[in-house]
Amino acid sequence: MAVAWSPGIGVAQGGLHSVVRAIVLDALGKRSGDTLTKNSDFREALGVGIGTVQRALDLLADRGALRTVSRGHLGRRIESVDLGQCWQAAGLPPIRVSLSPPGSVEVDSLEAWLSDELVRLGVPHTMRHVRGGNQRLEQLRSGVFDLTVVSAGTFSALVDTWASPDVVMSRLLGPGTYYSPERLVVLTTDASRELEGMQRIAIDRESFDHEALTLAQFPPSPHREYIDVPFPEVPSFVLAGLADAGIWHVISSAVPLSLTQLKTHQMVGAWAIATRDRLSYATVTVPAGRPELRSVLDAVRLESLTVARDATIAADQAVTARLNRELAARRAHV
Repeated sequence: MAVAWSPGIGVAQGGLHSVVRAIVLDALGKRSGDTLTKNSDFREALGVGIGTVQRALDLLADRGALRTVSRGHLGRRIESVDLGQCWQAAGLPPIRVSLSPPGSVEVDSLEAWLSDELVRLGVPHTMRHVRGGNQRLEQLRSGVFDLTVVSAGTFSALVDTWASPDVVMSRLLGPGTYYSPERLVVLTTDASRELEGMQRIAIDRESFDHEALTLAQFPPSPHREYIDVPFPEVPSFVLAGLADAGIWHVISSAVPLSLTQLKTHQMVGAWAIATRDRLSYATVTVPAGRPELRSVLDAVRLESLTVARDATIAADQAVTARLNRELAARRAHV
C-alpha cells in the first residue's frame, strides 16, 4: 500500500518529522471513519523504525491533531482530524492564494470570507491579486499559486481545453458569489435609447466572462461593431463616446456612476440573463494530488460567505445612500 503524501511537499526521508508529515498528508487525504495507512507501510516507505512511527502518532494525538483507533490487523480508523494542528505539526507551508483585483463587493467579500475561514481552520496563507481568471488558473496549474477563485464560466471554458483537466480540484460556490446579478450592468450615456439599437459595443476578448456576457446581450448583427477594450477601461470608452455601450461589473468607487454621465441598465433578454446567472457562481480551485488542499476545500463553510457578501453590499449601499441624502438636502435648500 502506498503512503499518500504529495511529491510537491518535498518529504525528506528519515526522522520523526518526515513521519509526522507523511501521516498528516495521508490523513488529510481521507475522512473520519477511513483507515489510515498501516504503520508497517510508513516504516517501509520512509526507512524508519516502527517505534518512530508510533512516536509520530503519539505526538499528533497529544496535540489533538489526529486521533485514531487501532483495529489490530485492520489498521487504524481515523476518528478526528484538526486541520490547523495537523498543518503546524507537519510544518506545511502557507497556502498561496490568488484572487481577482479588489474593488467589487463580491471579490472583497470572497477575500474576507476566505481569509476568515483559513484563520478559523488555523491554516497560514498569503493572498495576492492577479487580473484575469485565465491567468490565475494557468498560474495555479504551473505551481505559482496553491488556490485561486474564478467564475464558473472561466473555470469551465479554460479547464475543458486542457489535455489533463483532472490536474485540478474545485468546489462550486453558490449563485451570485462571483457576480451579483444586479451588479452586472450595461453602461451607456443615453438612458432613452433601447439597448438593441446600440451599434458600437465595447468588448474585452481577453476575458471569457466579458466576451460571453457582451455577445449574449449584444449578439452579432450587420449593423453592429465590436470595439476591443480592456475591461477596466469600458466606462472611459463609453463616456468618451468611443463605444455606445459596454458590459460593466459595478465596483466600489469614491465617485458613484450616478454622479457621472454614465447610465446603468440591467441586462435584458432570455439569453443575456441566462448567461449572467450561469456565470455568477464562484469556483474555488486547487491542484489535484494535494490532499492537504483538498481538505481545505472540504472544510470551508459556505454559509459564512453569504454573511460576508451581504455585509459588504450593505456597507457599499450605505455610502451611496448617504451621498444621495446629502444631495437631496442640498437641493432642498436651493
